[in-house]
Amino acid sequence: MTVEEIINTPEYISVVNDYRNMCLWFAPADCRPQNDVQLEQILTSIERYGDLAAYKRVGRIRKWLSPDFKPRYSDGLPIHG
Repeated sequence: MTVEEIINTPEYISVVNDYRNMCLWFAPADCRPQNDVQLEQILTSIERYGDLAAYKRVGRIRKWLSPDFKPRYSDGLPIHG
């Protein structure tokens, strides 16, 4: 799946909304990842600062990514609304 396809799934929207205050407090409320680096930042923040349920939910989302998924950090910038 592409970044755009993932961020439009009900599962992604739900996990971001559920863990926004706990794990993504630094990101604007209307933040949408524009590239693979920003998607990785969001998923990693939820895994790192969330609870076990958050970790498992992100794991299910990660399964949608290509096995070769590796964010191109040279192309991405930190998340800005």
